[in-house]
Parts: sequence; C-alpha cells; structure tokens
Amino acid sequence: MQPDSPVPSAELVKLVNQLIASRQITLAQYQQISATVLADGTVDEQERRQINRLFDAIQAGTVKFMG
Repeated sequence: MQPDSPVPSAELVKLVNQLIASRQITLAQYQQISATVLADGTVDEQERRQINRLFDAIQAGTVKFMG
C-alpha cells in the first residue's frame, strides 16, 4: 500500500490503535489517515472518534511525530 493510499474506515481503528500503542506517527501514516478522511468528503462518527483519540494522544504527548 502506498503511504498516501486511503485506509478503509474499518482499518482506521486498527491503524489508530497501532499508532497509540507504538507512541509515534510518521508523516506517511498521517497522510494515510488524511487521505482516508478526505476520500469521500465526509467524516462519519467512527472516523471522528478515531481522529479525536489520536489527536488527544498527540496533545497529551503520548504519541510523537517521527521524521
């Protein structure tokens, strides 16, 4: 899968869980999440919850951006 390929919504939960567990996110992973959210022009409830979880973890400092 290319770094900017959209992730199916069901896979978004898995990806966010992995990112929180690993405590880091790369630019490619961020782009993957962005592509998923923007793919259909809408954000459903499940996507919104996952994005909020990830942003909360980033704000709390438990997930860091890696180069």
